[in-house]
Amino acid sequence: MMQIYLMDWLSLVLKLLHIIAGIAWIGASFYFNWLENKLDRLNNRDEIAGNLWAVHGGGFYHLEKYKKYPQTLPEPLHWFKWEAYVTWLSGISLLSVIYYFNANTYLLAANSSISALYGVGLSLLGLLLFWLIYDLLCKSKLGLKAESDAEETSVLTENRVTKRQKLLNLVSKSAIFIAIIFIVIAFFAYFYSNIFNPRAVYMQIGSMIGTVMVANVFFVIIPVQKKLVDACENSTEVSLELGQIGYLRSRHNNYFTLPVLFMMISGHYPTIYSGDYGWLILMAVIAILVMVRHYFNLRGVGKAKNSLIAIIVISTFALIYALAPSPIKTQDQNQQIVTIAEAQVIIEKHCVSCHAAEPSNKAFAIAPNGIMLDTKEKIIAHKNQIYQQSVLSKAMPLINNTNMTDEERAKLGIWIEAN
Repeated sequence: MMQIYLMDWLSLVLKLLHIIAGIAWIGASFYFNWLENKLDRLNNRDEIAGNLWAVHGGGFYHLEKYKKYPQTLPEPLHWFKWEAYVTWLSGISLLSVIYYFNANTYLLAANSSISALYGVGLSLLGLLLFWLIYDLLCKSKLGLKAESDAEETSVLTENRVTKRQKLLNLVSKSAIFIAIIFIVIAFFAYFYSNIFNPRAVYMQIGSMIGTVMVANVFFVIIPVQKKLVDACENSTEVSLELGQIGYLRSRHNNYFTLPVLFMMISGHYPTIYSGDYGWLILMAVIAILVMVRHYFNLRGVGKAKNSLIAIIVISTFALIYALAPSPIKTQDQNQQIVTIAEAQVIIEKHCVSCHAAEPSNKAFAIAPNGIMLDTKEKIIAHKNQIYQQSVLSKAMPLINNTNMTDEERAKLGIWIEAN
């Protein structure tokens, strides 16, 4: 009992740390991408790529971005890396405390034939494999060519037709790159949906994308920045391509951010993840959120289009419609009526082992979310939660470890809708 109590506290501390560090990291990412989009690239000194004036907190700020580096290395020079590292370390620790240490309960699917250790191994393997696939794509001719074309397009002084053609080539390469990444994520989501419980699938994909983001910082962005600092200290030449590589990985992180945030909170909304095609819903949400992020990036450079908003809105409503639960008939041909006593029997059989003043399930020291269903009065008070979790989304019992049948869920629905 004490061990479960302490694990709850550890989970709380890690979750708070993860949220705080994540806010710092994501906030910096959003700000610097906004800054890059808003830079005034005209009327600058030769060594300046762009500048921006801003007012905030009762004062004016003037920021300048150098094409390469300043004549002397400024002190102190502020780095943005620990926010990313702490976010990932706290996140992987939280994943371990909640999902890995209780793999049979929270990670694996109901009646899974694989061991907890094997499931954890598959989860960790996914983190590594996705990074390797993504990194290889970035370093492939497709990724490198896209970076090169982006650089050429930014400094091009040719006629408009040539510019337009090069821009179309860049868009085409970017679209292929995005499509491959999307397909890879979809493959992993489908694969894990066959061995993990639906909630864990979302956490797994979120952890994989988060791992790519922090690996971008650790293996690419920070090393690029160190090379720029060394070049500044030694007054050596540095290629524009070097900065472009770091910029591109940072831009990728910017697009990954909203899907990761969604997956962080998805565990609270079983209606989203608990259906037969939860992995497909996840891919739809990722696509919508990437479009949202793209809209804001386009808006930052004054190229936002209302047509993209229309696509986002229509896609969102289509998803809401697709997820809408089918109405449950309160009465069948025989005018079936379910009493509170019958509902209580079902709840005592499937829910009370966890949701009681003193849970008999050893995984819980107290009732999850403080919801207790061990009396008729408490069942009536929480009937809406029961309806949402056990009837509509079928998320409870957790991984259906008590084997609640569809008939029992239907009876609960009939009782709740009639009352």
